[in-house]
Amino acid sequence: MSDELIETRATYDVIAPEFAKVVATGYPGLHQDVARMREAVGPQAWVADIGCGPGRDSALLRESGLRVVSLDLSEGMLRAGDLRGKVQADMRALPLRGGSLDGIWCQAALLHIPRGYAPSVLAGFACVLRPGGRLHLSVAAGESQGWEVAENYASPQRRWFTYHTRPGIEALLTAAGFAVAEVREHEHHRSWLTIAAHTAI
Repeated sequence: MSDELIETRATYDVIAPEFAKVVATGYPGLHQDVARMREAVGPQAWVADIGCGPGRDSALLRESGLRVVSLDLSEGMLRAGDLRGKVQADMRALPLRGGSLDGIWCQAALLHIPRGYAPSVLAGFACVLRPGGRLHLSVAAGESQGWEVAENYASPQRRWFTYHTRPGIEALLTAAGFAVAEVREHEHHRSWLTIAAHTAI
């Protein structure tokens, strides 16, 4: 595992309780995004919440009628929430069968992956989705990457952040085998790109 991910995981293990409190209310549009996923994949579909944290979004996805497996690299984050079907896993090597999922939800998690790993991570997402499977992906908008102190969670520890431009993330998704259906830009503490995409049918 890279040094960036080792340190970022250690930070999340420490800040998990505070993180769970801060993010509990969600972001503007969260419920609409969950509804979009539910509409795209249908009832009782299997969705992986990759980088699930304490499970806020997993719970909403499950409440909408979806079957959810929740994955996160940080054991502390998994312990911080009341999660069913939780798995400690690295998104660069998903412990899932090819074509086993109807949807992937990756909200504000790819942003911690160093840029060089992004192509293989997205290719891995495409691999575990069935034909026509849906991806909800939210990334921080920008061009830089580097360390940021987790001050908003009352911690001096660092997390790695990788920002993506709209053309850049669209190109990565296309190269991984996705068709981009929609890109929305919004502000919530920082600038975000929220992308809906699907694999080929």
